[in-house]
Amino acid sequence: MKPSDAARAPLTVIGGFLGAGKTTYLNDLIREGIPEHSLIVINDFGDINIDAELIDYRDEQLIQLTNGCICCTLGGTLAEQLAKAMRLKEAPRAVFIETSGVADPARIADIARLSQRLTLKEVVCLVDGEQIEANRHDPLTGETWRAQIQAATRILVNRLSTTNDVDARLSELRQLNATAAIHDMGGPAGAAADQRSIESPAITARALYHDTASQSGWQSASLTMPGAVDIDRLRDLLLDYGDVLLRAKGFLYCRDRQQRQLLQFSGRRLNSQPAPARSGRCQLVCIGRAGGRFEELIATLSRLGQAEAAGVA
Repeated sequence: MKPSDAARAPLTVIGGFLGAGKTTYLNDLIREGIPEHSLIVINDFGDINIDAELIDYRDEQLIQLTNGCICCTLGGTLAEQLAKAMRLKEAPRAVFIETSGVADPARIADIARLSQRLTLKEVVCLVDGEQIEANRHDPLTGETWRAQIQAATRILVNRLSTTNDVDARLSELRQLNATAAIHDMGGPAGAAADQRSIESPAITARALYHDTASQSGWQSASLTMPGAVDIDRLRDLLLDYGDVLLRAKGFLYCRDRQQRQLLQFSGRRLNSQPAPARSGRCQLVCIGRAGGRFEELIATLSRLGQAEAAGVA
């Protein structure tokens, strides 16, 4: 018997390009309160970044949150992850999926369309306001970036206050998506308060699902960084290769800091913050434009990691 809509778990898809603030938004969402016994699926590269105070229990595949929700990184494709998670002992009351920064959320939302246990609630797209022009016109990132915005039912824009023409940037987003509500979040990624909003016009019937954006031209690499790195040296290296490096994220020890750090690089910015106080891998994951220059960056980072581990200055 086919379940009624009321019996299906609502699915929220959280998408957006690399470094747009998806994980910060998800952390805020959890902290503010989501339904108890929700399921959170992380489909991004690298380690999970869930604030330490939100975690009650963790193993290699599951995080038990303090509010009774479960966050999973089960292996396999997203569809396989979700199918496994939906077979957990207690059926989730709601499902939240944080997509990869180069994923097309419309294809992920399509899972709810085909599932008898899910119903699509909304597709949220985070957008880095500082990078709108760069991403829109980039021959590699533009197609994926536009597809993410076009798939959204709600668009949340970070860092828009630092651009020269806020209204023009919002207008560009509206041209790409005529129906989604658009909110200027104000300030850094994940800031809670909306400063301005453009509510969606009257919703007309439209297809939410479309062909996957081409991902040819991407290259990613994961490096083990066992030694404590010089963060200034690392910053200079990442900035030198900023023309091919789109995103870097990882947990590393830094020479001048006692606690393991979460490092994130996007939009030619390197940010660091203390990582959750638990043991774990020291690893840096990079994604960028495929080619010899990206491979050169990875080789240089690998040598840096080996040198730092050996105590070479």
